[in-house]
Amino acid sequence: MTKAVGLANASMLAPLLGVTDTLPKALSFLALSTLIVTFYGLTMRALRSRLSTPLRLGASLTVAATLVSCAQLLLQAFALPMYQQLGIYLALISVQCVVLEHQGFFEASQRKAQLRLVGLFAALMIILGLLRATVATQLMPAGFILLGLLLAGLQAWAHFSQSR
Repeated sequence: MTKAVGLANASMLAPLLGVTDTLPKALSFLALSTLIVTFYGLTMRALRSRLSTPLRLGASLTVAATLVSCAQLLLQAFALPMYQQLGIYLALISVQCVVLEHQGFFEASQRKAQLRLVGLFAALMIILGLLRATVATQLMPAGFILLGLLLAGLQAWAHFSQSR
């Protein structure tokens, strides 16, 4: 992941704020996104060596859209209330897969960066889900404020630990 991860992080901001109003929604989205991204990475690993560079984008889009569509169909069939709650945010998982593929996230040499990005996303989903459910801040502006405070605290902690 030699390229900047700003776009990858920005594409997950909407689900991060949109599905964390309750902890069960946050955990469901986290589980689905982890499952889809894992299957996507495994599928593209098998296809990547067989495709030329111009064909990779089309294959990437097709694989990501197929996996998300299958997840949506399964949710509609077996967990309709959860599908209705997660709504449009599920489609953003496919965008995230394509962006991460373009940035080289799924390369074997990126294991440490993969764990760091997935861990940060999971931690933010769980913490925001807990805080927003506990404090009863269901509205989107409260999510922005809580996320800003969490990120500011994380930066302050990192700066403090580096200075020692």
